[in-house]
Amino acid sequence: MSRRTSERAKIALYLLILINIFIYSYRDELQPYLSLKRTYRIHDGNLKSMLLSIFFHMDPTHLFMNMLALNRYGTELFVYTSSSRWQSTFVIIISYVACGLGAFLGVELLSQYHDYQWDNKLRVARNASRCTHWFCDSLNDKLGTDVSSYFTNAWADLTTSVQNVDIKVSLWYNQIIYRIGASGVVYGWMGMRLLTSAFSPYHRSMDTFDLFIIIATLAYDLNQSPITLDDLRLSTLLEGDGIDHSAHLVGCVFGMAYAFILIYWIRYTSYGFGWWRGGSSGRRLGASWEDEQLIQQQREQRRHNSRLINQQDERARL
Repeated sequence: MSRRTSERAKIALYLLILINIFIYSYRDELQPYLSLKRTYRIHDGNLKSMLLSIFFHMDPTHLFMNMLALNRYGTELFVYTSSSRWQSTFVIIISYVACGLGAFLGVELLSQYHDYQWDNKLRVARNASRCTHWFCDSLNDKLGTDVSSYFTNAWADLTTSVQNVDIKVSLWYNQIIYRIGASGVVYGWMGMRLLTSAFSPYHRSMDTFDLFIIIATLAYDLNQSPITLDDLRLSTLLEGDGIDHSAHLVGCVFGMAYAFILIYWIRYTSYGFGWWRGGSSGRRLGASWEDEQLIQQQREQRRHNSRLINQQDERARL
């Protein structure tokens, strides 16, 4: 691991943290350009708003916790690594942006799934209220179109919305609230750390305590994530905004997939691009890996000694 590339990785990581702090500190002065209304909302956001959202914080506690986690997992991923490619400034920045956007993509997909569930609820209500009277059939045949369904569908939509007003409010609320913060990036890097700990030859293994903390955190987010419409209602009206927990989980899964691709891309690529210099070779860091290697060497030595003993026994019998 080159000290020079390690220092560059630290600078890139600290630069991302400083950008978050700068935007938080001067959000009032830069309001025409960095206002909350320019950040991302479900079904009402673009790439520009998503990029601003992953750097935008309103709460100092939220900012502090996210930056603390970014520094922790970013250091493990991009500084304490034996591969200079992982220490690349380009890789660090792309990892930040990709994990943040990946979390928002998951939020969009989950919202579309909720919309599909609501539309299916309306379809069931419409079918149940469909007019089957002979007068409706004759009227529809006379006019050549299903005129009666216009009235029955409107009535079914109204009654369903009134009976499920809490779900309707939850859907509306989760689409108008602004999604801000680097939490999706944090969980993305958390997922990357899990994968690198298990599969990367360029990173050290996680200890038991860190692994327990990550698993417990993900288990809590999974429990709080709204999958069904009823879960969405409970998470919105009673337990807070559960969509954020879903964004955390999606960010973690995306980070794991991203790290898997990056690990094997580096492993099976002999030469990098001009902006991605550095060897793909590396060794696993940390005492646990060294212990594994020592155990493996001891096993090989015992096998070798066993073969020598067997050969000596055969010569003695001859």
